[in-house]
Amino acid sequence: MKFYRNLHPFKVISFDLDDTLYDNREVITAAVARFIQYVQNLTQCPSFGEEWGELKDQIARKNPRLSEDVTEWRKEALRQFLVKKDKNAEEIDRTLTFAMNEFFHWRHRITVPEETISVLNSLKTDYKLSVITNGNVEPSRIGLTQFDLILRGGEHGRAKPHEDLFLQTARYFNIAPQEILHVGDNLITDVQGAIQAGCQAVWINLSENTLADFSEATLLPTLEINQLTELLKL
Repeated sequence: MKFYRNLHPFKVISFDLDDTLYDNREVITAAVARFIQYVQNLTQCPSFGEEWGELKDQIARKNPRLSEDVTEWRKEALRQFLVKKDKNAEEIDRTLTFAMNEFFHWRHRITVPEETISVLNSLKTDYKLSVITNGNVEPSRIGLTQFDLILRGGEHGRAKPHEDLFLQTARYFNIAPQEILHVGDNLITDVQGAIQAGCQAVWINLSENTLADFSEATLLPTLEINQLTELLKL
């Protein structure tokens, strides 16, 4: 555990989800692959993956606010692809529904470490717990029911590192932003976002990197940990 700023008393601990409470890398890769394969089979268009990726890039450039909501961003790219293929409205609605259901089925094939569950259960006895994520995982679908508030970027407000979701959390619990301790793996979206919003930030460094490895990161966290169990020492 390394401290970079003074740690002040806090009442709420907010968490990022992906790559903070569990390893997300293989799950999201598999979910995207299943999604692409499903649409390819449904539309008989083997180039879907490439075309869909290009459409996503175009949407992000033209409408960056939409791309903050990763679910709606995915759906809009698929909708535009289907329009290009001259699908009628009924076909578009049906394909969107089935394809997104397929994606979310595989998106939630996450195995949460028992250690994570144990830490959250221990912390819940003394603190309010919340989620601030830019992803689209529903915690209850993967067995995480310890949270009093769940906010997702795009769906509930501006995505991290924008201060919106952090300030919403403070208002929800009727506390000052500094009384939130946010835990996340990303030095930009989690640490910079939290510090800019006036919160405190824990960088969970699971890959043995150093701060010097991230030249784009401009703000120091309150503290750095290497495993979730270190939170119990606070």
